[in-house]
Amino acid sequence: MTQPTTLFQKVWERHEVVPETPDTPAVLFIDLHLIHEVTTPQAFSVLRERGLPVRRTDLTLGTMDHSTPTRTEQVFGGAPIAIESAAKQVKQLEVNCAEFGVELLNMASNLRGIVHVIGPELGATQPGKTIVCGDSHTSTHGAFGALAFGIGTTEVGHVLATQCLLQTRAKTLAITVNGKLRPGVTAKDLVLAIIGKIGVGGGTGHVIEFRGEAIRALSMDERMTVCNMSIEAGARAGMVAPDETTFAYLKDRPRSPKGAEWERAVADWRTLVTDEGAVFDREVVMDAGAVEPMITWGTHPGMVAAVSGNVPASSSDPVFGKALDYMGFAAGQKLAGSPINVVFVGSCTNSRLTDLRAAASVLKGRKIAPGVQMLVVPGSQQIKKQAEAEGLDRIFLDAGAEWRESGCSMCLGMNGDTVGAGQYSVSTSNRNFEGRQGVGARTLLASPLTAAASAVRAAAACALAFLYHRSARSARLTLRHFMEPITTITSRTLVLPRSDVDTDQIIPARFLRTTTREGLGLQLFSDWRYLPDGSPNPEFELNKPQAQGCKVLVAGDNFGCGSSREHAPWALTDHGIRVVISTSFADIFRSNSLKNGLVPVVVDAATLQWLLANPGIEVTLDLATSSLRLPGGRSVQFPIEPFSRYCLMQGVDQLGYLLSKNAEISAYEQRRAAR
Repeated sequence: MTQPTTLFQKVWERHEVVPETPDTPAVLFIDLHLIHEVTTPQAFSVLRERGLPVRRTDLTLGTMDHSTPTRTEQVFGGAPIAIESAAKQVKQLEVNCAEFGVELLNMASNLRGIVHVIGPELGATQPGKTIVCGDSHTSTHGAFGALAFGIGTTEVGHVLATQCLLQTRAKTLAITVNGKLRPGVTAKDLVLAIIGKIGVGGGTGHVIEFRGEAIRALSMDERMTVCNMSIEAGARAGMVAPDETTFAYLKDRPRSPKGAEWERAVADWRTLVTDEGAVFDREVVMDAGAVEPMITWGTHPGMVAAVSGNVPASSSDPVFGKALDYMGFAAGQKLAGSPINVVFVGSCTNSRLTDLRAAASVLKGRKIAPGVQMLVVPGSQQIKKQAEAEGLDRIFLDAGAEWRESGCSMCLGMNGDTVGAGQYSVSTSNRNFEGRQGVGARTLLASPLTAAASAVRAAAACALAFLYHRSARSARLTLRHFMEPITTITSRTLVLPRSDVDTDQIIPARFLRTTTREGLGLQLFSDWRYLPDGSPNPEFELNKPQAQGCKVLVAGDNFGCGSSREHAPWALTDHGIRVVISTSFADIFRSNSLKNGLVPVVVDAATLQWLLANPGIEVTLDLATSSLRLPGGRSVQFPIEPFSRYCLMQGVDQLGYLLSKNAEISAYEQRRAAR
């Protein structure tokens, strides 16, 4: 019987030219070698010195991204590249690729872009491949089920000459993310939370496989963001097993297989999953529902907290004090509201079309705060073209941002796009090291949503208060036309000790200008939940850590009085609330709730007071018995109409019930017509 193996092991073993021994590393074949202008000149010099050709030009692809300017006049306007050393690197790559017969997407190419953006975009990145580049964020390509990692210039020479590398097998680390990300929480927030949990050395010596429901729910752009930053946790590489999302992304890409070859490739790619029973060297488990919008406060990506949180009061990290001195922050300082000078949306982490759409969703109809510089730099010329076709460039320009040509730009201060000494930059890039964005620059890593919100506020800011403007296309949640069947619901309780809560307090009327049900959970209890600057109010019950994942809301007396509009139950269910407990409910709110899979539970005053006095306890709703089970074996009955209970338990909304009576309706229409 074959021993179960992990995804990493399967890809590794397919590429062993010579297996590893106790005395020698393995010889590993490389399927795709991506090159750029910064880490290749010396490698090509070695080939010249030894009289060697590039062994597999068909497996080598060059682009220009790191040193390249992003100002249009220097790319297409005829102006020379302003930085002499950058111009020299660009010219040298052109010479080297022409001499050795390597394909190059040069400065004039409409396919040029950041190396880790163009590989997937072209379909050159594929499941099961080994992919290397002289850049540490090659781990990005692992989102497709490839084994992809960065190499040094010496190894670039090895691959150019032999198409192979000497490698020792890494250990395996499974990071399993259960549950679902909340609306407004992004893949960037997730990976920053992961790094914050395991540390910048937590993945050292390992290849990470990202797994679980939350990872499967991510788009390919989002998976690339996660795998891109696996190197920031010290990992050799990051991987996600390919699935239907992967195949849909790759289909019909210019360099993807075609016709019968595509069918054969997909059949093979489906085998690239970790076998049931395969053993990882380590495993870390996280709850996606507990992740909040994140931002870094220090000088490496592991120094991270919720945007609504604070700089830690203390830390065991030996560079804690040094980081605070460099950043100009104080221990315990609140992060939201910290002034910023520059905002950068771009890099191989967050420069794809969905990232630009996210930033634009915040900036549409708004202006960047006076004194703030914002650069928006697409990851490739193709993305730039697509964004302009959608009008995203106009949103950025109208808001006051600069819209640039593709490139690495302000991710690293080597191409003319830099942050001034002492200035604070909210950046969607991947590293906040000292001087990374320029000498003395202070970098706060965040998602495109947080970056855009910060540009508007001129301070670190959470984007949640802005997001009700998002379109249905970009909203994370999708409309459910049929309810999920409910038999029992077990959850910790979230306590809201307020009586006479009306529907305008549940969802303020200014948020009702919407044509969908999606995203209303972001504005649930908005006037209590957010501070005037748009950041979450840390004192409000929904924003406290213990509230995350709670499906049962315990409120004061008389919940839901006011409007007949269904936006109130929509907002509650959109947030994840499935049960509300009170002593009474307004009739129209109760009726609307039952039609939308929200169960209103009426209890006596004594039971309610006990529940309010004991927040966070676990209770179970049992629809079959119309009872609420409490700790200690206690149970209380609650009233519910038999028909409403039937619909909830069957997962049939009332429209679904009506549709099930189509035969009867048709028969009636026939009888009526015959009269």
